[in-house]
Amino acid sequence: MSKQIVFAALFCVTVLLFTGIVAAEPVLLRADSGKNVTEMNATLHSFGLGVGKAVKLTAPSQNWKVQEVLIPGTDGWNETQTELPAARTIAVEIRDSDLNLLYHWSDIQLEYFTFPAGLGLARIEVPSVAVNGDFYVVLYERGAVATFAELDNVKDQSFTFDRSTGTLYPGLPVGDNKTIPVNWVIWAVGE
Repeated sequence: MSKQIVFAALFCVTVLLFTGIVAAEPVLLRADSGKNVTEMNATLHSFGLGVGKAVKLTAPSQNWKVQEVLIPGTDGWNETQTELPAARTIAVEIRDSDLNLLYHWSDIQLEYFTFPAGLGLARIEVPSVAVNGDFYVVLYERGAVATFAELDNVKDQSFTFDRSTGTLYPGLPVGDNKTIPVNWVIWAVGE
């Protein structure tokens, strides 16, 4: 009798694994050096309206599903201040390798980037967006938050995205049609 129970249990686990009912471990994708943010040569940066910070990532498998976007940053508030900052709209997009929009999310920054210590990790849930090959995660912070630009170990996977023209520009614009290479610290989690 006990052999039958063990066999039945193994059979059920095998079926669940092969049918995908048992979830795989989440995978973190990054386009930066992979160091802890506190160990990076990085600076906080904020854009105004119309442009976003885009990172190019590569799905580790076919139909890989983005489930969460993680972004270290701040809206400038910390627990020593008595009033919260003004609520301002931010947005995150998932785009395919041709920059076609796969998913758009927007909300105010307060719930995501307002931390007692000032800096923290924003966690933005995504409803399992399937991606294949290269794809982009774009943050439009519209001056509401500051996020990290890593200045060393640049991987040429971070861009400024002009939403109105659908154009990617390498790195961070610094004026006079010049840019400097950076790694935007924006991560995707999925399975």
